[in-house]
Amino acid sequence: MKSVTFILLAAASLVMPTQGASFKSEIALLPGEVWWGGGGGDGQNQPYGLKDSRRINLRRNGATASPLLVSSAGRYVWSEKPFEYQFAKGVLRLDSRVERIEPVVAGKTLKDAYLAAAKAHFRFDGKTPPDIFFTLPQWNNWIEIFLNGMGQKAADDYTAELAKSGFPCGIYMMDGGWMISQGTYEFYPRDFPDPKGLFDRIRSHGWTPLIWTANFVSPDSREYKKLRYHRKPNGLDYLIHVDKPGSHDAAVFRWWSGISAVYDLTNPKANAYYAQTLKDFAAKYGIAGYKFDAGGAHYFESGCRMFDPKAEGVDYTRLYAEFAAREFPYHEIRVSWKCGGLPVVTRLNDRAHAWTGGSAQDTVIPQIIAAGMLGCPYALGDMVGGGLDHTFLGRKIDEKLFVRSAAMQSLLPMMQFSAAPWRHLSPEGVRLCRAFADLHVAFGPYIMETARHAAKTGEPIVRAMEYEFPHQGFNRPMQQFMLGDRWLVAPVTTPDDAKKVELPAGKWRDDLGEEHLGPKTLNLRNVPLDRLPRYER
Repeated sequence: MKSVTFILLAAASLVMPTQGASFKSEIALLPGEVWWGGGGGDGQNQPYGLKDSRRINLRRNGATASPLLVSSAGRYVWSEKPFEYQFAKGVLRLDSRVERIEPVVAGKTLKDAYLAAAKAHFRFDGKTPPDIFFTLPQWNNWIEIFLNGMGQKAADDYTAELAKSGFPCGIYMMDGGWMISQGTYEFYPRDFPDPKGLFDRIRSHGWTPLIWTANFVSPDSREYKKLRYHRKPNGLDYLIHVDKPGSHDAAVFRWWSGISAVYDLTNPKANAYYAQTLKDFAAKYGIAGYKFDAGGAHYFESGCRMFDPKAEGVDYTRLYAEFAAREFPYHEIRVSWKCGGLPVVTRLNDRAHAWTGGSAQDTVIPQIIAAGMLGCPYALGDMVGGGLDHTFLGRKIDEKLFVRSAAMQSLLPMMQFSAAPWRHLSPEGVRLCRAFADLHVAFGPYIMETARHAAKTGEPIVRAMEYEFPHQGFNRPMQQFMLGDRWLVAPVTTPDDAKKVELPAGKWRDDLGEEHLGPKTLNLRNVPLDRLPRYER
């Protein structure tokens, strides 16, 4: 039997220092000028320019990212390739391996800059993801199967309880841990004795089922062996390889669920084979599409060789997102690169069950805004209350945080639950979450209207205040946003039940029916849990 040598590439070892950027630019900031964009996962630190920032390398992409920065003064910078950037001492510093990057003057406002960049570099074609993503809340069983064990009983119990709860549901997602081995598209039979029946029951409620997947393949599986020996036309198979002269060894990566090889989506035959594998599995069980996990460029930044010799890690990330949108309109992705204009459902990386911190609930609004400024308006703020599994272990769920999270998500483009309110909250907490789910349904037609507008014009669904009201003092971080051009939404994002709401000039009617004449600042105190402050102009 022919022996195969595996080369293990730990993810950390692939994040290599930039090897001498060839082109450097320094752009002096204009008075009051701030910038959004670049690394969408750094949205909580945007807008840039108010203080010195850390250095961001877009090649190390693990979230929504694009080689675009847009400014409140109507300028933008763009490159077809990744660059590094930093704001320090009133200067934007750019390092690129391929070109000297200069700013483009597109107008005088943030909207001018963004729309000009979108028109020049990523046209929208009028297509959106399916309406049901926007008009009804989604449910994903991840947190409950994490806490109670991945298996058919846990999934069936969650399904039955959701059906009895009175909560609306459109998309229903089965999350990870169901495979025999990574890349082998079959349920582990001991834990799932009747998977077809499980999905029959999900569909019987009128829900659209999706299931978790990732582009990894376990190296000790039969599927790996099949993929490993497709050797034509250039001696490479359907897997990514080690970048070593004369080597045909598969690259094997360490990731959060183990050690695996990866489909080489730069190979058209591998791309088609993977698509057909997923379609055959979905058809067998009546599944509409997939939650595509992983795909981060950092895995492939160095030490790898793909079918396309010119492909970089970010190119793979882009291909992965394109693959999802092309093959499965019902999909979700967590990482994207230069995906402006594509009808991709983009999920923020896992949020912690916490009020503040690097991935906590107070990062959701700024990162959704940042995604919109990169041309990715169809964004999901992870799961209500958070989806970072370990932050739920060994602790009682913070009911106030959970309800405030439901309120915030109710007027984002998409709303997704995971932790079951009826298992973790008081009856009153359950009632409040259901009311906010119903609010999302009530706003569904308007949200869908803004999504269709985005698909035609590129304008974000969730907009920074500076985007809609330029040069009125909103060029700074804010925990309020515009939903389209009509609704100002100001969720309570702190545990003290207080909210500072800044109304621009004009007439505004709030959710209590009271009228306000802006510009005006409202310092709300003791905001009840059943209230999401919102203002219609």
